[in-house]
Amino acid sequence: MTPSFFAPRLAALVLVLAATPAAARVAVLPLSGPRNHTLERQLSSSICARLGCVPASQVMTGKKVDWDKVRRAKLEGVVVGGLSKATRPQVLEVSFVTPQAQRAWRERFTIVNGRISSATLAQIRDGIVAAARAPPPAAPPGTAPAPSPAPQAAAPAAAAAAPPAGEIRPPPPGEIAPPPPGEIAPPPAGTDIAPPSAGAAAEAGGPAKPDLFELEIAAQLLHRSWTYSYDPGSALRTYTLGLFTEPRARLGLYPLRSAEGLLASAGLELSGAVALGTVLAGSDPAAPKFPLSLWWMDLGLRARMRLGSWTLGPGAGFRLSHQSVNPNSQGTQLDGIPTVDAKAVRLGLEAGGPIAGAFGLTVEFNYLLVLSTGLDASFPGSRGGPAFEGRLGVTWQASRMLRLFLSGTFSQETYTLIPGGGAVSPLEARAAAFGGELGFRLGL
Repeated sequence: MTPSFFAPRLAALVLVLAATPAAARVAVLPLSGPRNHTLERQLSSSICARLGCVPASQVMTGKKVDWDKVRRAKLEGVVVGGLSKATRPQVLEVSFVTPQAQRAWRERFTIVNGRISSATLAQIRDGIVAAARAPPPAAPPGTAPAPSPAPQAAAPAAAAAAPPAGEIRPPPPGEIAPPPPGEIAPPPAGTDIAPPSAGAAAEAGGPAKPDLFELEIAAQLLHRSWTYSYDPGSALRTYTLGLFTEPRARLGLYPLRSAEGLLASAGLELSGAVALGTVLAGSDPAAPKFPLSLWWMDLGLRARMRLGSWTLGPGAGFRLSHQSVNPNSQGTQLDGIPTVDAKAVRLGLEAGGPIAGAFGLTVEFNYLLVLSTGLDASFPGSRGGPAFEGRLGVTWQASRMLRLFLSGTFSQETYTLIPGGGAVSPLEARAAAFGGELGFRLGL
């Protein structure tokens, strides 16, 4: 049979493919130090887009890199790295280690808000690609090549040259020392670094924008008291609530967002809280108790600015707060506790940032400028005094969208009561509350 017209072309294509070197393959290991899954996805997506990658579990035995596995897999090397714990901003160190356990490339980079810029990511990728595809280092000048061993001694010599599994031999003079065996932690189950997905590749293009929408819900456990600057006699009453629950919620919408720069986000916030199960006893302990209504609502603006890995968020808003005693089940009214419907301007500041790994710190302080008290006609001319609230808490970043927090909280409101008729001197009423809260923040 006469050869077809395409036979010469097919043969040429086979020769070209045979002469083309195989694509370099590497393994990208999880970062040591504080875990940062977003940063790991950025690195693996960028590197694996240029170099073929194998899962990190294929080159590890226990908690150590198994260099025999690296050589058997015919890899060009292993990419390792680590994040600093104490410095702010964080420092990322990335290294490329050859199958001979020698560090061929290493650089350090600054991390801002747990991410790196697209330019820095490209620099890391190009450095690793160049190191993976670089030819083996030549022998120093003036060094005579080692004589070839006899065939029967080739296998023992090769075995002697290869380090045991999981062990890194001391480097020759002039070499950069490789990472110690215990430095590289194994990847958790189900989190092997694989070739990039479409979503991860898109994420590697640069830092993501802050959340557009936030939902924060907390269960507060508080102690509250209502007292006066002096004993007013039988006309007014004080009260103390030992422990009660006050759920709190905050919704935020931040249409102004930026992935980089000083301004992180800005938008609207709606928040509020309402006390549950608060009751007061009257003069007769055997009589039904009187429900105490306590709630507040706030609407305002918030802007968040970047200060390294931390954010600073000034805010302003308008607040309504309410206190009243309702009749008991017998229809009896409890006198002596004034009804408050206060209106105030809120000026606040919040700050937050990481302290160790996924753990962070959050601080919030609000000052309330009382415009009106809404006190009933029994206290004409009454006015509001200083009022403020504060929170201090620890956060834990469970995932990209979910953050848990545990906080302590304190608040205080003061009102100057001026009884009608001028028979009684003005006195100051003070409401103080303190306690703790446990909650979560969900961002989208």
